[in-house]
Order: sequence, then structure tokens, then C-alpha cells
Amino acid sequence: MSIHADEAIVLSAMSYSNTSLIATFFARKEGKIRVVARGARSPKSKIGVGLEPATRVQAEWSMPTGKDLGTLRYCETISVFHHLWSDMEAMRLTGIILKTMDRVFGVHEGQEEHYEWMAVALEALDSGAEPGSIGALFMAGLLKKLGIAPEMSYCGSCTKKPGEERAAFDIESGELRCSRCELPAGQSVRLRAGSVLAMIEAVEVAPEKIRSLRFHPSIQDEMIQLVRSLISFHLGISLPVQKNRGQ
Repeated sequence: MSIHADEAIVLSAMSYSNTSLIATFFARKEGKIRVVARGARSPKSKIGVGLEPATRVQAEWSMPTGKDLGTLRYCETISVFHHLWSDMEAMRLTGIILKTMDRVFGVHEGQEEHYEWMAVALEALDSGAEPGSIGALFMAGLLKKLGIAPEMSYCGSCTKKPGEERAAFDIESGELRCSRCELPAGQSVRLRAGSVLAMIEAVEVAPEKIRSLRFHPSIQDEMIQLVRSLISFHLGISLPVQKNRGQ
């Protein structure tokens, strides 16, 4: 049995018994953790107040050796992203970000850079940044932090500059193909020229620039489709569907 303490963001919480919850956190240094919050559903509990999704908390928990489910000992709210719950689109994108982190990482997986990237995206949404663009930027940046960012360059037989015209990204080879390049029979994602340039920019975006970039909804859709395909190919994981408002 070991005792841990770390800053964390709540990914989810679900009922475990009449009085308890199972909470999933993504902690700054400890990565993804799952804990039983005993008595959290009791009216007199102070712990349950800090277990709303997207809440930033300071938590302490015990974890049995070799187990994936610990016990929450202490939880104090550090901050709440209030705007996320007053704007429907921001709230929807927040749910997608939290579910993505939950699906991509297993228990005890994840590093501080992953925590920081999620926090940056949530802070941007909370500040009123355009949700669709933040969602696309978060997904593209996550690829780089997972080590599977696409190399947005053409195959060896093509002399075109990326972003000059529509292209297709071949998932297996990890290469762009123009309309005249032979496209293998495997999975590919069609990209307009603007989507190619957007992915190049998004993968390398600095955290302080994430709030200032905006992409057209059609470009957001193609970026997300490419991210979903790459994560499915490399990690075997299906991500939650992200669609723009009104679709």
C-alpha cells in the first residue's frame, strides 16, 4: 500500500454504492488514476463537491500494490472552470476532451506534459476561445505528445509543397498523396489544402498561442477525422465523435 498526493483534473465520477463514487482523475505527475471516494454521495460529505468533471483538485489517495483502483483519502478543490458549464458548445467540447484523455490513457499512464496540454485546452475554453478550433488544436497537439504526429510531407515521388492543393493522407505510410500520386488501397483521409496547412500549424502550436488560432468548421472536421484515424491505427482506440454545432 502506498500513499500518493498530486494536483489533478477530474475526468469523470460515477456511482459506486448508495454513498460512494468511483472517480477518475488525470494527475499532473501520476497520470490517470481511479479511486473509490467513500461517502462522497452523502449529504454531509465535503469530498463529493470537488468531484465534478473538469474540476482542478488537490487529491490524496492510497493505492494497493499492483492494483488499479485506490481509495481517495482527501480532495480539495483548487479551481472550477465556471464558463465551461454556461456555454453549451464549450461544455460539449469539454466532455470530448475529458473522454479522450480517459480513453487514450490507461490507469497509471500519462505524464505531466499530457496534464498540462489538457489544462491549457480547458483554460482556453473557459476564457471564451472558439470551441471548435480549440477541440481541433487539442487533438492535433495530443498526437505530438503521444509521439504519433503526422509528417505532413508528400511521398518521395511528389515534388509539390504541402498545402498547395487538395491531398490525401495515407494512414499506413504516413505520407501525403496528391491527386496524381498513386494512393494505396489502405485507409486514407482526404484533406483540402487549408486542412494540410492547419495540421502543420496545429501540431507545432505553442500553448500560449492556442487561444488565438481559429479554423473554419470544415477544416476542423478534416483535422479531427485525421486525428481519429491516426489514433485508431496506432493505438487501436476509438475516440468520441466530435461534430460542429448544427451538424
